[in-house]
Amino acid sequence: MMNAQHRPEQRIIWLRSCVSMAVIALFTIQVQAQKLPGQGTNNAGKPNILVVISDQLNWDFISAAGNKYVKTPNIDRLCRKGVRFDRAYTINPVCIPARISLLTGKRPGMFGVHVPKEAGAKKTDMIQYVREKKIATRLQQSGYKTYYGGKTHFGPPGYQFLPGDMGFEVYASEREYRGEDCVPKAIETLNKHTKDNKGQPFFMVTSLMNPHDICYAHIKDHRFDMEKIMSRTKGGGWKAKLRASVLRNLEIPEGYPGAGGYEPIDYYLGQAPPLPDNYPPQQNEPGVISGEGEAVSGMAAAFGRYRNDYDSTDWLLHRYAYCRFVEDVDRELGQLLDGLEATGMAENTVIIFTSDHGEQLGSHQMAGKGLFFDEVCHVPFIVSHPGIKKGRVDTVNLVSNGLDLLPSVFALAGAPPDPDWEGMSIVPLLHAANARLNRTAVPVEFSTGLGIVTRDFYYGIYVSGKTNHEQLYDMKKRPLQMENDALIPAYAPVLKDHRALFRSTHQQTLDGFEHPEGFLGYLNAR
Repeated sequence: MMNAQHRPEQRIIWLRSCVSMAVIALFTIQVQAQKLPGQGTNNAGKPNILVVISDQLNWDFISAAGNKYVKTPNIDRLCRKGVRFDRAYTINPVCIPARISLLTGKRPGMFGVHVPKEAGAKKTDMIQYVREKKIATRLQQSGYKTYYGGKTHFGPPGYQFLPGDMGFEVYASEREYRGEDCVPKAIETLNKHTKDNKGQPFFMVTSLMNPHDICYAHIKDHRFDMEKIMSRTKGGGWKAKLRASVLRNLEIPEGYPGAGGYEPIDYYLGQAPPLPDNYPPQQNEPGVISGEGEAVSGMAAAFGRYRNDYDSTDWLLHRYAYCRFVEDVDRELGQLLDGLEATGMAENTVIIFTSDHGEQLGSHQMAGKGLFFDEVCHVPFIVSHPGIKKGRVDTVNLVSNGLDLLPSVFALAGAPPDPDWEGMSIVPLLHAANARLNRTAVPVEFSTGLGIVTRDFYYGIYVSGKTNHEQLYDMKKRPLQMENDALIPAYAPVLKDHRALFRSTHQQTLDGFEHPEGFLGYLNAR
């Protein structure tokens, strides 16, 4: 029998659920009303849903966000027609775990992917879980055709699932993730859909590669290192296309000295974004990053992060190259949007654009990903549809793209959400500028620890390494993450609050660790 003191609490939860469903239903009606006259019933007016995932794109390397060093007219096009969520974060700033979350709605640590080895996590069988949940099949049961094309990366070698395991029809394989392959096949699939499945809504995922090619734009002695670039991209097939992309995007354009080649570097330096304000290493940096006091080199000096390999000129070249790869994925997005518009289905299509994680880009003298810094955890998340108030920027609501994507897609599709999901639908936020998610923190996992992002702070605990495990960053007063505010006495009350928030946000994860002591030692501190 239910305890009497719990009954009011459960009634409140039930009422909140009813209100949320009512808001979602209202939005769905509004979206349905945006159809062009004569477009057809489209399965009782359900919207098409197109999700486009880029790779390693920083949230603020978009010209609509005020960045003058990149030209992204097509991402801007989505921003003009929808809502840009400027407080969106990845669940894990690495490709594999982030992508697992995007297509399962779960934390990747639950499956034992990219968890701190010191914690000894128990895991749920990921492949079995995906095959049981079959998210694409469930959308089909709600009337949708479901398509997937491009990059997958759903797990490490030997422990991966594929789009087919989720029930998707695959239009471009994981080896066809480059825009030159994936985008034409996506457009071909859209054209075929209009002919063969007229009136039936679709859910399509298009997963693109760039600006991830920055990982192959090697630099040595103030020059692009052609020998290393050619060595790492040697071969035919997808490697040949990767090589062509890197070389094409690094070429000096026509009209400048050295056009078609890669020297002199004066052109690059004149076009490159300046070094970031947080170019120096952080004070009291975690030992696992700096390597100070450690038996092995820190993450900053590992392959692909370049702290001890690049000087300021090299970093400027790196930042220049990144901008070109961003523009490359924007061009591919434009081709896809044009193809969608040509089918006549754009007016009834909700487009969601995001990225798996960002790029360090020389901040703290590092490149790459996988760290608890804003550059790699903060991601773009844009939702576009003719029925949404145009050009709005949401700077308040905390969004977890990995946890919130599927609940949002299912809400748009009118499909019942999985009770297993902890994420929230962002659909109520699309029409009401004053709508708020009931959320005070979003979780972040990384291979060396766990963290949370709140309204004004990053708080994380590294369990790898020997020093500086607990980190607190005041993102309102000192957004460059140059100091560890956990060491400043004035932040003691904030630190206490964030320890409690961390515990409540990660409690289930901590319960699944065989050795949570590295976290609990700080959480239990007084």
